[in-house]
Amino acid sequence: MNHQVLGVICGIILLASTSQGEQPGERADPRASLYGVLQELSDGPGDPLFRLHFRSIIAVIEASDRRSSGDTKNIKKLWKTFQDASARNSPRLRENYLNRSQQLIVSWVSPTDGQVSFTWLRLPAGWDPGREYPLYVQLHSRCDEATDRLEYLNYPFLNPGTSSAFEDGYLISPWGRGNLWYSGIAEADIWECIAAIKNLVRVDVGRQYLCGHSMGGYGAWRIARSSPDTWAAIGIQAGALRHEGQREVNAGAIAALRDMPTYFVVGNSDGLFGVNLATYQLLRATGNPSVTFAMFPGGHAYRQGDIERMYLWMRKFHRSSRPAALATPAADR
Repeated sequence: MNHQVLGVICGIILLASTSQGEQPGERADPRASLYGVLQELSDGPGDPLFRLHFRSIIAVIEASDRRSSGDTKNIKKLWKTFQDASARNSPRLRENYLNRSQQLIVSWVSPTDGQVSFTWLRLPAGWDPGREYPLYVQLHSRCDEATDRLEYLNYPFLNPGTSSAFEDGYLISPWGRGNLWYSGIAEADIWECIAAIKNLVRVDVGRQYLCGHSMGGYGAWRIARSSPDTWAAIGIQAGALRHEGQREVNAGAIAALRDMPTYFVVGNSDGLFGVNLATYQLLRATGNPSVTFAMFPGGHAYRQGDIERMYLWMRKFHRSSRPAALATPAADR
């Protein structure tokens, strides 16, 4: 459905509601109000990146909304965050993206299958659009939010807040088509996302970093082994490195990543502790001088402090400081 058609539908809904004496904030279905605000923000003056952000939200909604009860619930949640421009961390306000309490949405139409996909984008601290910045790609774990495009769209707006992690660069968190373990179309989604971001902002290609938790750690390892020359460093947070019998930690992968700065962090009672420790030891055995293993007392947890320490470690590395790496031989993939 295009914007014009959706606008007509939303206008009809709005007229019907107001004719019954309801105020916009009181209606059971907030689609018209939400669309109206997003359209106004996307058409307004200002930075093209911010206008694209609001257009991207519209595009994801149009591609996802089938007017089911679940879709309506998600749209109500999204409208609640946009409803009051004076609210703390309001996603209507540019300043809340600049202070990093909110994340931008960047969508694109996949050249692979024609589907709308998207990523969250957190700006660097003190963002100057004319400067080059590092790029951090953070792959999400297997989670309920990722199974639904609207839920994944909602997540950063429902959970605003600042963080010192990744503050010197762009942080992207691609949808990755849900919980598909970053293979097939899900892996294509990551590369399409990176290309979309590079078309919008200036990225220091010598400082590109890849990390992820659990399924995302598996994805980071899997993608890095076949593109080692792309990354300055990788971070594996409780990586699910033995997913469904897949031989992701094999001789070819270890050879490909033998010079890759790699940071592992995992709880000592996590069921994945053993495979992460063994992978760390295999990289150490190659003579890799830049591999670190951090553990904490606990299980399969995502802890913000661990992420911040991983970030501070990874950011020290530049791609030019490493010798050229070998991609994983096809036979070992």
